Amino acid sequence: VADHCQIDHETVGIAISYLDRFLSTKLGNPALQCRKTFQLATMTSLYMAVKIFEHEVIEPSEFALISRGVCTEKDITDMEMNILFALGWRVQPPTALSF
Repeated sequence: VADHCQIDHETVGIAISYLDRFLSTKLGNPALQCRKTFQLATMTSLYMAVKIFEHEVIEPSEFALISRGVCTEKDITDMEMNILFALGWRVQPPTALSF
C-alpha cells in the first residue's frame, strides 16, 4: 500500500509506531485477538500518519477501497478515535528514522 500510494518511508515508520503503541494498550488488545480488527488498526495507523505528515492527504474512503472490503470509511474514522484516545493524542513521536 505504501509503495502504491508513494508514501514516504518515514511516514510508514510513524504509522508502525502508532500501531505498536496502540497494541500495547487495553484499547488495542482486541486487535491482537481478531485479524480483521488488526488489519483495521494497521490501515488506520497508516491513514493517521499520512494525514499528519504527508503533503497529499488520502481520504478515509480511499483507504477503505484499498482495503478491499476489510473496512469501511466509518470503521477507519471510529478506529482513528480509539487509537487517538489510547495514545493520549500523542501522535508526533520521534522515530529511529529521525536520527
